[in-house]
Amino acid sequence: MTGDIGNMKYKLLFSLLLTVAVSVDADNEISVTQSGNTASIDLEQLGSSNLIGGTSATTGSMTALDLDGVSMILDINQIGSSNQFLSDAIDGDNFTGFFEFDGDSNVWDLLINSTGGEISDYINMNIDVTGSSNEADIKIAENDDASYLNLDWIILGDSNTFDFDIDYANAVNYMDINGSTNTINFTASGYAGNTSSDSGYFYLELDGSTNTFNINQSSTLARDYLKIIANTSNSNICVTQNDGGSSTGC
Repeated sequence: MTGDIGNMKYKLLFSLLLTVAVSVDADNEISVTQSGNTASIDLEQLGSSNLIGGTSATTGSMTALDLDGVSMILDINQIGSSNQFLSDAIDGDNFTGFFEFDGDSNVWDLLINSTGGEISDYINMNIDVTGSSNEADIKIAENDDASYLNLDWIILGDSNTFDFDIDYANAVNYMDINGSTNTINFTASGYAGNTSSDSGYFYLELDGSTNTFNINQSSTLARDYLKIIANTSNSNICVTQNDGGSSTGC
């Protein structure tokens, strides 16, 4: 019964925050802070200059949201241009995230277990981006590995910039990009043994021209795997794999 009451309180609080934000500004603002297990949160915004973030926000100025708990599901759909999604603390095992961003000039920050203070294993995330001139900054377990991560990207558009930093083990990361003049900076680290089943795997499929990719895999003594299938021209692709040897780079 306690869990039901907690969920009810959360839903009432969320509805109130959403109603207030819409009434005071032409653009939509959703503020969320969640603590508790098995939460299922579905947020959808249509239009431009919308915000999703935390409950410390004020109208027109958004702070990052905070989600804590085991077996959470988060479904974000922002359809439009110049939208923002800000998160600096999504912590908990068995997290499932669906992120859809359709439009141009959107900005989103996603941090999961960035400090290493929580365990965030068995994460399954799907990211679908359609549009141009979008910016994303993703950090997953910078100071402690996120084991058994499954991260899938589909990106359709031009002139997007994506920076992501993952400390992981026993993980797979698939990225499918169709577009030109995109910039991808990926840093992978972690330790999980020295067999293929214990290592990080990154798969990149690229179709487009004049893209820039900087990929750095630096798992200590582990086996990193990288596969690139590209149909591109005038692109710069730099890959560095380092398991503890001398300094390398492009």
